[in-house]
Amino acid sequence: MTTSISSKGQITVPVEIRKALALHPGVKLQVRLGKKAEFIVSKAPRESVFAQFRGVARKRAPWKSGDAAREALRSPIPKGENKR
Repeated sequence: MTTSISSKGQITVPVEIRKALALHPGVKLQVRLGKKAEFIVSKAPRESVFAQFRGVARKRAPWKSGDAAREALRSPIPKGENKR
């Protein structure tokens, strides 16, 4: 199979390959150089559903249990501690 590169550097993936690999708009592909004059295109591994949340909870809460958290939310903030 042959394909060509557009003026924007885009390549059309033939229909047979798109169907075989279940490629559709938005699917991520990995491109790497191979040996000699070739490059290899493969389907990128799917990112975890939870990956978007990595690092969100890096700062630990000042309490250790849910009961302590609820109590902290019920009690008023002592003067001077609400400054940023």
